[in-house]
Amino acid sequence: MPSLYYFAAWTDSGCFCGCDHQHRTIASAVACIPCAGGYVVAVQENECRELNRKEETEFQEALSGYEERKRKFGLLAWPKPVPPVSD
Repeated sequence: MPSLYYFAAWTDSGCFCGCDHQHRTIASAVACIPCAGGYVVAVQENECRELNRKEETEFQEALSGYEERKRKFGLLAWPKPVPPVSD
């Protein structure tokens, strides 16, 4: 068993539920969330813990598809440089 892994978590009828997987990445755990309001829990050395700031950012980006959008559309410079007008 790895010393750090993640699992998808959610509630159903007042019960705490989670997937049975030991995900190596937050993104793969996010893919296991079956319903709105799901979350990812870290397990480090057999103890559940909340995500730290870096992990939370990764969770939010995976949940919103940030990496997918970045790959699909590329990064846009804002504001776009305006080429000089030449006569």
